[in-house]
Amino acid sequence: MDTKRFNNPRHFEAMTKYFKEKYHTIDVEGIICSDNHAFEFVLKYGVEIWDDVPVTFCGVNNIREFDIDTVKYKGVAEDINIAATLELINTLHPQLEELIVISDSTLSGLLFMDQFREAINTKSYPFRHKTIHAISARQLGADLSQIAPQNKAILLLSLYIPRNGATRDMIQEADFIRDRLDVPIYGNWDFLFGNFITGGVIITGRDQGLKAAQIMKSRLTDASETVPFLTLTPESKIIDYQQFDYYQLDSTLLPPDAIVINQPLSYLDRYKEEIIVVGLILGFLILIILFLLNIINQKRQVEKQLKKSESRLELALDGAHVGLWDIDFFKNDIFLNKWVSHLLGYETPDQLHFNLKNWDSYFHPQDIEQLKESFMMHVSGINASFSGEVRIRTVDDTFKWFSMHGKITEVIDQKPARMVGILMDIHFQREFEEQLRMAKEKAEESDRLKSSFLANMSHEIRTPMNAILGFSDILINGTFLTHEESEKYLQLIRASGESLLTLINDIIDISKIESGQFSLNNETFDLHVLLDKLEQVAHTILSNKSKEVKFILEKENKSPSLLITADQYRVEQIINNLVSNAIKFTSSGSIEVSYGIKENKNIVFKVKDTGQGIELKNHHVIFERFRQIDPGPNNNMGGTGLGLAITKSLVHLMGGKISVESALGKGACFTFNVPCKIHST
Repeated sequence: MDTKRFNNPRHFEAMTKYFKEKYHTIDVEGIICSDNHAFEFVLKYGVEIWDDVPVTFCGVNNIREFDIDTVKYKGVAEDINIAATLELINTLHPQLEELIVISDSTLSGLLFMDQFREAINTKSYPFRHKTIHAISARQLGADLSQIAPQNKAILLLSLYIPRNGATRDMIQEADFIRDRLDVPIYGNWDFLFGNFITGGVIITGRDQGLKAAQIMKSRLTDASETVPFLTLTPESKIIDYQQFDYYQLDSTLLPPDAIVINQPLSYLDRYKEEIIVVGLILGFLILIILFLLNIINQKRQVEKQLKKSESRLELALDGAHVGLWDIDFFKNDIFLNKWVSHLLGYETPDQLHFNLKNWDSYFHPQDIEQLKESFMMHVSGINASFSGEVRIRTVDDTFKWFSMHGKITEVIDQKPARMVGILMDIHFQREFEEQLRMAKEKAEESDRLKSSFLANMSHEIRTPMNAILGFSDILINGTFLTHEESEKYLQLIRASGESLLTLINDIIDISKIESGQFSLNNETFDLHVLLDKLEQVAHTILSNKSKEVKFILEKENKSPSLLITADQYRVEQIINNLVSNAIKFTSSGSIEVSYGIKENKNIVFKVKDTGQGIELKNHHVIFERFRQIDPGPNNNMGGTGLGLAITKSLVHLMGGKISVESALGKGACFTFNVPCKIHST
């Protein structure tokens, strides 16, 4: 009805005509009205519009003063407990000197002011009170501005004042009041929470509406006589934690039955999703380890059978439901045991009609290149065995996932003559992995930033894990591997594990920094020794990557040593991160690391490269957590987006600053300073 703004007779007359036209063909069984204006409207025009139907009311302040039929009119008493709110204010403000009481000229405001006077005169309080009758925004602002804020509080009863011919909701007056008198504000309505009132003995419009609906339901289901004329509204002592903390009130004074809302989340609640993600990753890694252990155990069992007799191989394969295939390239002959046909849904291998001419028609088109590549890598000696996970056409013309493992057993004239291998059904496993992937994608869609983080983590974990799994398969199935080959693959598995460990260390570092648990360990060390070590590492990496990039180390101090006191590990970590990035994005030219001493208490480091450079608009982005700059659709640089974020945080924790100067195609220069004690120059 919008009667807070429009309550003139013409408005009500127009509304009466509108309702009569709207409901003249509708059989209305009952009416629920809220607020004084609505109730008075129903009293005056209800019979004319809806006939003599039951009326349930709520939100009516002075209901007991109406001379009405208590059988027809029943509802919820809107009794705000001003006396209890005064007791709450007195409890929370033992030093309160004066209470400012604000109300307006609305009917509700006048009624609430009468209730306040009755409550304040019923009991003696240790504080004074001052009432402000708000007629206009200018008058209210002038009155509030004249009051000193020390040991004051406000009780807001009602505030609907005209502004440009219309009134605003009370919550919109929060900044207006606080700008003129910034003291705790108390009230009795739940809609005033949210950067406005500190608390009060609260009744809610929702509770009143719910009670009114329950009353009307009872009245319309033949239970009208049992419904009393007035039903009380539930009330609660509610405190807004943010306002309570803002005004530095004493929490020990809170009543035991007070409900505190808007409290900050605990560390566990705040990072619950991240903890779950890390837990899932760890659980997934454990499952992979268990899976590998299970495969290794199966391999050992098969090896025992092979040692006993070659003839028992078929029995072992039958027991494991594993297919056996044997290809004679010179005779163009292929042998398939019965389990190959069974796995594909055929009764016998002859029903397959599988041969070297039509073999590609049985495999999924997307997997053929993978098979050819794996075969060529095995033939060329790059891989000790042939392996792959492919989709094969079954008897019902559908594709199922299988794992193929094989090895060339005979070579004639440097050409493969015979190849033997096995076929295992992994369709359930791949479907399970696909379900996990789909569930992961759905989870990622709920939050863009977390999606980006999980994608980066997935990539960075999958890369070393694929290496671990791939080389583990080689070790598992490589019966005739030499000691040197086994040692090589173990070293590759170890390198991938170290890559995973570096990733986990980055996550731990960023978590410690976010939680404020990060600490520095200052010690005295030789900066020149540290830089020489980094130079050797950089040369090794550049050599391993076959990059024609010159690495330059410039020391301002030409002495053999330079002793400083700082966190040696973190200084090395910062420089190493910047050098690693420079190597990653520099394909030719040079990388230069230098330092300078400033005022004998600051060392300024620079890491400059001639790489691809960074656009000006992305200079701030590269230091954000989980953010990376994608130079194009063929980007394969990898990374989690944590390196520069950790670097920036470490520099700031050490009391320094970091910046970058770069342009696209013109390289980059990172500069940071480390405040430290310099012992010799």
